[in-house]
Amino acid sequence: MSKATKLNMGGALMPLDIEALDALPVTASGTMQFDFSYRNIRFAARYQEGESGGVLKLVGDVGPLPFTAESPAARTGLGHIVVHANDLLGSMFRFADSRIVLTSKVDVAKPVNATNVIAAVSSVLIPAAAYLDLIAVYVRPPLAPARPGESALRPEWRKGRAKKKA
Repeated sequence: MSKATKLNMGGALMPLDIEALDALPVTASGTMQFDFSYRNIRFAARYQEGESGGVLKLVGDVGPLPFTAESPAARTGLGHIVVHANDLLGSMFRFADSRIVLTSKVDVAKPVNATNVIAAVSSVLIPAAAYLDLIAVYVRPPLAPARPGESALRPEWRKGRAKKKA
């Protein structure tokens, strides 16, 4: 019997017997889908097997982009973060429907097993982690605890609140 190891994904320890997983279940069409959360952000992953190898596509909704009327400073700051991240990491962050989205495609080494999939995911998320933290300074991540009806924009960045402090 192999020894079960622990996998730490986003601070949650999960038992995972990596050695017992020779290969992950990939359908006949060569696809596999799963989702997970990291830093209070839900990510969807889709693995597609091709002739030249496998590619894993990650998509995560990082949070809302505030309207200029809500907070011009937060909107500008988030814009700078996204531009800097994309300059350094490649076109990973984008704005879509007033949301900040992280998207990336990464090759997965053969054989397609838990170790290689986690390594591929980590190669995207570890370099992006600092930018996710910076974005969280302005807006609360989507899965972070909040009271019902509470705005995702952090209180210190709200336009009306900034005037009261001055």
